[in-house]
This record gives sequence, C-alpha cells and structure tokens, in this order.
Amino acid sequence: MDDLPSFFSNQVRVTFAITVMLQALFSAWLVYAMPPQSKHEHPIDLTHWQIDMYHFVFILAAYGDRRNILAWAENPPVRWVGLGIYLAGVVLSVWANLTWVNHLRKKIVLVQVDPALLFDGPYKYIRHPDLLWLIIYCLGFALAFRSWVGLVLLIPLTAGFIHRIKNMERDFAEQHKQIWPLRYHTSKRIFPFLY
Repeated sequence: MDDLPSFFSNQVRVTFAITVMLQALFSAWLVYAMPPQSKHEHPIDLTHWQIDMYHFVFILAAYGDRRNILAWAENPPVRWVGLGIYLAGVVLSVWANLTWVNHLRKKIVLVQVDPALLFDGPYKYIRHPDLLWLIIYCLGFALAFRSWVGLVLLIPLTAGFIHRIKNMERDFAEQHKQIWPLRYHTSKRIFPFLY
C-alpha cells in the first residue's frame, strides 16, 4: 500500500486488479440473485487449510513479486500467459456459479442440494469445478506474479483437493445411491477427460 503507483505501473497487475473488482461485483450480484436457502449448520471442515493455502499463494506471490523474492526474472509474456490462465479460471467460476444459481432458482421440488450432483453447465463434464477453478486461479496468479512459491504450493494444494474429493464422493455414494452411479460414470472428478 505504500507504493501503489509502482504496483500499477505493470499492465498485468492493472488488468488483474480490474478483474478482481469485476469478480467482487459478480459475487455481490450472486448473493443478491441466490434464492433463500434453508438454514443448516455445516460441520467443521478439516480442509480449511486448503483455502488458507490458496490465500497464502496469493499473498506470497504478490509480496515476492513486488520485492523480487523467490521470483524469476521479469518476463512479460509469462505474466500475460498467467493472466490468461487466471481469466480462464474466472470464466469457469462464473459459468459454474450461474449454473448453480439457475438450478436453485427453479421452482422444482426435487432441487439437488449439492452442485456436484448437477448434470448442467460445467458439471456435465466435471463434478467439482469449484476446486478446479481454485487450482487454475493459483497457477495463473503464480505465473502472473513470477512466484516460485506459488508454483510449489500448488502441488500440496492440488493433492489436498484430490484427497478431499475422494472423501466427499465416498459420502455422495452412500447418500445418493440412485443418482450417484450415473453421475460418477458420466463425468470426471476435477480434470476434464483425465481424472
């Protein structure tokens, strides 16, 4: 915050800042557009460390970029590629969120309570686009901000998400015995056409 003009002297960082502001506006609109949900308590999730690591990647990458710590030499094409990857994550995020909100806004009695059970939008191809876009965000951010730390932390973050998916899908198989086999065989977990 002590040197904002220097931060915004790089076009990739300016574009990233504009993208984040647009994401914030979109998220605010999603909160407004989301129909009221039944109130229920979520159990304490032991996977909070993954979300903390996601934020950690962003903080360390931006800090390292500004101070040239654990960052590779300035390379504008790699920065732009990173921004492009990040924007691909934004597109996936918007697509998945709109699919979920539209699903909830339908006046159907049998609305699914978990997006991983949907067959529409990106859910047609992958069951957990929310975890995929976090991986894409981190990869894009690490490249855009020249961060070796961001790239290294992507490995345990992805491994943690894969472990989380295995646990969630075991529960889905038990809770949704009729729909889960079809869902399981018609889509991939997180990486389209691969896993």
